[in-house]
Amino acid sequence: MVSGRKSFLIQTLIYLYVMNKRLLLSLVLLFLLVIIPAMSLAAMDPLLLGEDEYSHGEYQRAIRWYDEVLSAYPDNETAMIGRLRSLAALSRWDEVQNGISRYGISPAENNEIATLQAEAAVKAGNPEKALEILDNSSDLNRTDEIRIRSSALIALDRSSEAATLIRDAEEGGPLDPGLSLLMGTILIGEGNITASLPYLEEAYLGLPQDSEASVYLGEAAASLGKYEEALDFISSATSLNQSDPGIWVTRAYLESRLGRYDEAIRALDHPLSITPDDPQLLNAKAYALYLSGRGNEGLSLAEEVLRQYPGNAGALDTLGCILLSEGKIEEATGYLEQASEYFPRDSEVLSHLAEAYHAQGRDNEADDLYQRSLMIDGSSGRAWRGFSDVLLTLKRYPEAASAIAEAFKYYPGDSELIAWERQADQVLVDWYLKEEAAKNSTAGHE
Repeated sequence: MVSGRKSFLIQTLIYLYVMNKRLLLSLVLLFLLVIIPAMSLAAMDPLLLGEDEYSHGEYQRAIRWYDEVLSAYPDNETAMIGRLRSLAALSRWDEVQNGISRYGISPAENNEIATLQAEAAVKAGNPEKALEILDNSSDLNRTDEIRIRSSALIALDRSSEAATLIRDAEEGGPLDPGLSLLMGTILIGEGNITASLPYLEEAYLGLPQDSEASVYLGEAAASLGKYEEALDFISSATSLNQSDPGIWVTRAYLESRLGRYDEAIRALDHPLSITPDDPQLLNAKAYALYLSGRGNEGLSLAEEVLRQYPGNAGALDTLGCILLSEGKIEEATGYLEQASEYFPRDSEVLSHLAEAYHAQGRDNEADDLYQRSLMIDGSSGRAWRGFSDVLLTLKRYPEAASAIAEAFKYYPGDSELIAWERQADQVLVDWYLKEEAAKNSTAGHE
């Protein structure tokens, strides 16, 4: 009996093994005959490849695949829109506008075309046109519409309306990264840097391929005196967008603020290799050369900028700084005063002119300029240092002590600041002792 059951069990196991083996073989054949060819077909479809590259942020590769589709099927609307979307992601807005015209797809018939055309209008400096397109379109993606409408309103100096739109959207849940970026820029424009940071951080995390998010976050950090942190963000921006000279100038500025003048000069050499006659870049390099102690080279470069671009305010400021460092005070003051007329709210230009006035003994004027400069940007160690010197000269010792404490944040251990601090402290101690002696004397007479 037992042996019969054992035999039956063995036969059952053999049967299951054979059936499972056949099932496995069937699955393998199915994979070889159906799934692999389907995968191969998908891999060979340029439209699908274009969509895949776009979804992975490889916009230039996506464009190549869309071009391949359009070379064979010129009327393929999906490829047209995919190509335009990819160009927009690369900020090639002129090509987006030209493509919309060439393909002849009506914004009234296609919401994505309406969205692209409106955003292209904003980028081309025509925010009124963008608002007109949005007003005449329906069923647009709500997030895209708010983002583009807000961008247009900001361009028209109607930031408060844009902020209202974005805050209304925020009540419905977490903001899209693009809207977070816009809200951050609005708050920066209002001078509310601290409040802008959470929005800019969200944008930075949500838009890893967007250099703008890195730039704004870097500039916000810099305005708070966090130069190392700011430099990390700006370095990220230069890797994402190597063709924007403004980002390289910002990077050079931060390197200079950290005392890394050679690095600042190297940062400027990259965009200068592309546009060697750019006055902004040439002047930035002249200023970096001056800061690095190579004033003669900086002087030649600044003078060359002024020869090519008479009245260039940045070069006037740089030239004034170099001449001031050479002791040519009156000549330097003339250039710096001209620069301040062009840039009445530039904190660095104001502090440079304050230095020139202080060197001439015009300390009340220098005091006013330093206060204005530090109200605009309180993160300049050089301005706090100069302001401290002026306050000591004016014998305003309590204020001088506070200014010296601010300057120490940027120049810890500086011997001259230590000497100034001792001078201010000694005066304040002497004053305190005199006051106490006077009080005791009065009390004794009573």
